[in-house]
Amino acid sequence: MNNLNATVGTFILIHIVGLKSLCAQDLSTQIETYSLKVSQAIELRALTHIRFQEFQDEAKIDGFDIRRARLDFRGEVSPKIGYRLQLELAGGPKILDATIVCKPYEYLNVNIGQSKTPYCYDNLYSPWTLLSISRTQIDNALSGREDDLYGNQNGRDIGLSLSGKFSTGPEDNKRPVVEYTLGVYNGAGINVADNNKEKDFGAALRVSPVKNLWLSGRFYSGHGITIADPGITTDRLRYGADLSYHYDDFILEAEYLAGIDESESLAQLKRHGFYVTLGYTPIDEKLQVLVRLDNYDPNSELVKNSINKYILVASWFFNKTSSIKLEYAVVHEEGKENMPNNILALQFQAAL
Repeated sequence: MNNLNATVGTFILIHIVGLKSLCAQDLSTQIETYSLKVSQAIELRALTHIRFQEFQDEAKIDGFDIRRARLDFRGEVSPKIGYRLQLELAGGPKILDATIVCKPYEYLNVNIGQSKTPYCYDNLYSPWTLLSISRTQIDNALSGREDDLYGNQNGRDIGLSLSGKFSTGPEDNKRPVVEYTLGVYNGAGINVADNNKEKDFGAALRVSPVKNLWLSGRFYSGHGITIADPGITTDRLRYGADLSYHYDDFILEAEYLAGIDESESLAQLKRHGFYVTLGYTPIDEKLQVLVRLDNYDPNSELVKNSINKYILVASWFFNKTSSIKLEYAVVHEEGKENMPNNILALQFQAAL
């Protein structure tokens, strides 16, 4: 579906039709009319993910859930100043993105507010274009998502960042060759004020030596308060690198991310992981298949502690934004070879 645009001066009339009384009285229907004035052009996107999961582990419950239900509003108050407000309705309403961006030049954008942090490539994937149903283990555990020590912040924080890109080539056929992000963040997560006096710093540098190939380095350093120890400030360090190459109908993506968390209770916890994704589109704009090796070690000091997931995904697209995905993950946990833990998932995506 096309994006919905409300132009300047547009009035949207919302009609609410009165219902007849439940009593057997012959009352006339009352109609009340309201008007909503939209003074600027607004882009609205919406998305829902309805998921079914079947677990081989009998301790887990199979079933359906509303994985995501998003409303994403974007607009501009002037040619060089824009804003974004994204809401998540599944699991209770909350604000995901609330930003104002000043974009005077291609090589310099200033973003202030709540948005994604830049230190994990998989984290930066929009749910509209996510290749698989599940995110990678390093994304979930090390970049502020559902398995993170600091709680599920949906990979976001509040702060200020500078970003931009540099392009090369003739004016009518330029391509970006360098992209960067530098940011300072509270480090406390989304929709809350900072919980310590320190600030966190994040950075990413991407280089494209040839068309469609990107090589990146990422870094994050700061402090946070873990769920397990709410009264203790923990030092947090993240660093990694990633590769992305798209050629015709093929996709190759790989990423390595490591983390060090240090506090009185944790001592020094070192974690790391990587993934490699290979994708192919046999039917253009309709069918995509991919395989992924997804590795994560929750404690690098221990032996035989890694979790490996071997994932197969098939996606059928009804249009560019709506699809159905089937995913099967073979899960191998070192030291727990006899524990059945495979996962089958089916997800419907409807979006505009």
